[in-house]
Amino acid sequence: VFPVFLLLSTGRASHVSLIILAHLPCMVSRRIFQVVLLLVLIALFSAAIQQTSLSGGILCTSFQRVAFGGNATPVSSLTTTGNSEHAAVMAMAMGYSFTEFRSFVGSLRTSGFSGRIILGVTSPMPPKVEDYLADQGVTAKILTFVNCTFDPNGTAGSDASDTHVRERFTCAAPYAGMKVRWSRFALLRDWLLECEECTGSVLVCDFRDTIFQLDPFGEGSPLVQGLQVFREHRTQTTAHWIVQAALMKCKSMDFGAEPWLQPMLCSGTTVGTRSAMLAYLDAMYQEMSEWLKDERCCCNGNNGDDQAIHNYLFYTGRLKHTNAVAVPNRAGIVNTAGVLGSMILEGQAAFLKEVAGYERPKAMRAWLPGSKGQDEWIGQQFDVTDEKGYFVNFDGSRSRVVHQYDRFGFPFSSWQHEKKGELYELLYKEGDSH
Repeated sequence: VFPVFLLLSTGRASHVSLIILAHLPCMVSRRIFQVVLLLVLIALFSAAIQQTSLSGGILCTSFQRVAFGGNATPVSSLTTTGNSEHAAVMAMAMGYSFTEFRSFVGSLRTSGFSGRIILGVTSPMPPKVEDYLADQGVTAKILTFVNCTFDPNGTAGSDASDTHVRERFTCAAPYAGMKVRWSRFALLRDWLLECEECTGSVLVCDFRDTIFQLDPFGEGSPLVQGLQVFREHRTQTTAHWIVQAALMKCKSMDFGAEPWLQPMLCSGTTVGTRSAMLAYLDAMYQEMSEWLKDERCCCNGNNGDDQAIHNYLFYTGRLKHTNAVAVPNRAGIVNTAGVLGSMILEGQAAFLKEVAGYERPKAMRAWLPGSKGQDEWIGQQFDVTDEKGYFVNFDGSRSRVVHQYDRFGFPFSSWQHEKKGELYELLYKEGDSH
């Protein structure tokens, strides 16, 4: 018991410790658990006091000062007119099934979003998908795939059997000289320029693992001024290989050490005004064009190098013209849930293997501590959801946009299946297998 308390009090608790704490009532007597819980609460309160400072008579944390340049007002307290009529949500949706389209589009429309939805899609679309998108007022941009004018690894794309390898050889017109994972920024820029009625706020996001719980730009939504980029979980930094390796190779800059070590920003979700978003998308495209000129930069073996460029541009001040701010995790329009989900599930799996001998496949499909059936798929002690099972921000308010929700695996997917009529009821019918 004492080691668990020690880890928590020093701020070094691992995800395994979190799972052990969740299971403590089953492992020790109730009185011992109450004593340990009291000590943990005292330790956490003390840590919060130590991390808090007074600035201009306003109690604010260093977390807020870094993100908002000294402004201690949480971004969630700033409101707009609550009208998404002229807003836009944009994503690349290539090769997905009706299930994914209904999850993304259905949850967005069900949230009350009344603006434009612009999706890059492949042709031909299944008739069911095509009808659904037309019914929901989605602007479908058909991608035309072309032969790439480069061969980064000396291997023709058609000869590559691995999906991730083939992706590095997939190009779309009119950007034949750039893999589509990069050219998507230019394509999205072009589509936004074409949308003259898209004069409000813009969200550019990943498609498959994004779901909407509230209108991103509806009543009570955070104020959008300039560009907003979103931090991942506080334990995730630019020391992660997806950023550190690419930037060390290309720029000879070590983002895994001072002075470049910073909180990780996720390139999968970005919010901005129309002008700020256009400037950001163009900055990404221009930087990627420069990378293509250098063999140290152009041909990384991973498909997530756009995140390295995203972090590079922000932390080197190359997005200042967009008035970019980094929003702390679970404090704004987007809740990037992936790292926390992985930590909890991996911690659960490690615990069950240690105490019950569960192999990984079985452990990853186990219910989480504190789950109570249909609504609460995860216990409230994790501070992840409300009592209905919806993701929440740190202040307890329901998250508007949830990215990487799939990292919570079987527990969340089971809840999502049960709640599909409530989450994206549009065209939902009893007995629908999707």
